[in-house]
Amino acid sequence: MKRTLYRLHVITSSLRIVGDAIEYVALPWSLLNATGSLISIGGFSLFTHLPWVLFPPILGRALDRATKKVRLAFLALILQALLAVLIVPLSSNVWAFYLIVSGISALDILHRYYGLSLIASMTLDSSELQSLNAKLATVENALSLVAFPLAGLLAYRFGIRVMLLDAVLLLLGALALVPYLNVEVKREKMAEIGEDKRLQISRRLVLGVLASVLIFNFAVSSFRVFVFASLRELGNGEFIYGLLQSLTTVGSLAAVALLALFAERREIGLRRPLIIGMLLQSTALLIVGVPALVALFPAGFIIGFGWELLNVSFDSLMQRFIPLESLGTARGVFDAIATLVIPLSQLVFAWLVERGVETLCLTSAAFLIGALAVGLFAITTRGLPSG
Repeated sequence: MKRTLYRLHVITSSLRIVGDAIEYVALPWSLLNATGSLISIGGFSLFTHLPWVLFPPILGRALDRATKKVRLAFLALILQALLAVLIVPLSSNVWAFYLIVSGISALDILHRYYGLSLIASMTLDSSELQSLNAKLATVENALSLVAFPLAGLLAYRFGIRVMLLDAVLLLLGALALVPYLNVEVKREKMAEIGEDKRLQISRRLVLGVLASVLIFNFAVSSFRVFVFASLRELGNGEFIYGLLQSLTTVGSLAAVALLALFAERREIGLRRPLIIGMLLQSTALLIVGVPALVALFPAGFIIGFGWELLNVSFDSLMQRFIPLESLGTARGVFDAIATLVIPLSQLVFAWLVERGVETLCLTSAAFLIGALAVGLFAITTRGLPSG
């Protein structure tokens, strides 16, 4: 049954990916066209990420306590479809726009944590976890190759009304879950893991990881501001932005394909891809500062490659070492803290750009901050298992 639920999750996530592409392109560009200010993009980022600061521990705890977790995923998709319809007539009201965006973002948390718990319930083997997470990410990123440029074209042609298509896709995803609403998702009784294979959590490790992730998120979150700063004067910025997102997805797809290959051969651990992913994303910050439009494309590829290495491996790390009954809560607390600095970073860097600070100076500073975070993470996680 869990394999069936996993395959169904791949399908519903695929529908969700198309909707995500529509939201990711149409919503900020609609706001930017209405206000003409990069500060509005910072505000959009604030209200997009605010739910990830306030609600992950609560929603994660609710998912942990529910045995029939499919019902929560179903509820999340239905409510998101409603909000996607509602934002169209209310898009001219900036504050209503921000609140609806916050609601969509909050419900995304529930759907993501459902998938995290489902995969965690299937196995405790590190390589198999990497493989399952990488295969899911491979499907999602392959679909995104088409979804993002299509979303860019649709947003350019129809504007905010393209959110109605998002609502239809969300509804289809919810209906696919209906036959499984009474299925319980729990980890089967397994042999105890030896103490030598358990993650020994110390105060130094926890504080070091939290500090490094906070610093790293502050640095890397500025990437989106630099992209908008380069594209906002172009008449076809939405289309180029969609192409850039597609190239970023190519990088992500390459990363997860390699990760899945090495995981099948059991030739990769959990810590190494995390550090490589952080280093690559930091390097992309240097490239995006080059004063040439063409520089955005290699930067987009590298940021996607590094992000997916980091994201998939961190999911596997948590699924491997945190009990299923507390996985949602633990991930919720971590996500809330890590997300806190993202809108702050984008607001700060957007303000500095509009104050006339040279983009290359800002991207260099962001690179140095990211490199500092990578070093701190590497030092504090030396005790993590390699496999």
